[in-house]
Amino acid sequence: MEDCLHTSSENLSKLVSWAHSHGTICSLIPNLKHLLSEGAHGNLTAIWLFNHATDQDERAAELSREQNEKTIRSTQTALRNFREFLISKYPSETREIYVIPCKELDAYLASFFVDARQKDGSEYEPNSLANYQCGLERYLKEHRYGYSITRDKEFKRSQEALKQKQIELRCKGKGNKPHKSMKLTFADELILRKRGLLSRYNPEGLLNLVWLNNTKAFGHCTGFHGSTLKWGDIRLRVTETGLEYLEWMGPDNGDVNARSKRGGTDSRVYATQHSPQTCPVQDYKEYAQRRPPAMRYEDAPFYLSIKPVVNLAALHWYNCQALGKNKLAKMVKTMCEKGNIPGRKTNFSVYQSCSTLSEAQSNQLVLICNNLSQQAAQSMASHSNTGNFIVSASYDSSSDTA
Repeated sequence: MEDCLHTSSENLSKLVSWAHSHGTICSLIPNLKHLLSEGAHGNLTAIWLFNHATDQDERAAELSREQNEKTIRSTQTALRNFREFLISKYPSETREIYVIPCKELDAYLASFFVDARQKDGSEYEPNSLANYQCGLERYLKEHRYGYSITRDKEFKRSQEALKQKQIELRCKGKGNKPHKSMKLTFADELILRKRGLLSRYNPEGLLNLVWLNNTKAFGHCTGFHGSTLKWGDIRLRVTETGLEYLEWMGPDNGDVNARSKRGGTDSRVYATQHSPQTCPVQDYKEYAQRRPPAMRYEDAPFYLSIKPVVNLAALHWYNCQALGKNKLAKMVKTMCEKGNIPGRKTNFSVYQSCSTLSEAQSNQLVLICNNLSQQAAQSMASHSNTGNFIVSASYDSSSDTA
């Protein structure tokens, strides 16, 4: 590879051949040869493209690992619950399930789908039982079991038992509907702002606010994942007229064709100059200022953990450490529980909410944020002599597991 990194066109051609042979760049950028053949700085372009593609490969690999981990956990949960059921109902059955003949295993599965209960004695959700069937299928397949418990006729009894149980449970009101997440309404957001849970004036509120802004603005973009978001994925830019905006620069923006199709507008969020207190660009700039300088490089994690004890008058509020994945997965749930907002709220609730406010709602939001800004300034002034410290133990990432 090192022999290819020279300025001559011959060596640039070697780089193209090397990239093609390793399948790294050309699948992402079809016009690579054309790009490399143009310009006096073709060698720099080639190196940048290679590094950019490698970063994308690493990001894709990280996402793939996360998905694999979830699948493994799902399989282990299904196997553990099925084994516990067998021990409780058929204590003499001690064989590994992949050595049990299909007729016997079919009977055990049918019994499990009909009679299994959760630890508190309540019945499972219909989808939970189906997920257990899929998890056991994966486990049996890994151990080269000769039949499919989801498709083969040898397991018709358990398949029918599962279908009938799901129908029965849905008739009882079980299923997705009781556990469906509710959208995060405008009224909910006002409550969260009034209670400091969406705010520029404390570390938890600012973290929540930036997370919410990003999810609303860029959650639809390909490659947007909160747990893997990097600082360089969202850039602060300025138009020719001086208007600031944030632009999503994640994996799908490396595709020139995709970017031209959508005109670039749906991957941007512009500053609201008429209402700076509610401006997402100003929120981003405040968060950038509160980050330690060591975490402002492109590959730094976007969301940082909060210092255990924070002086609000201090410049930096966050650690040089990523916020844990578990906390990121429960951002909405946590802030709504702290804000005493009723209903089942999850991160998905943000995608269900309306991102466009009416004029009346915008005016109401501006009024509230202006009042909160004045209150925060007065509070800081009153504590300027003694120091205004808060304890943020609940956001100490040392206790968070990824």
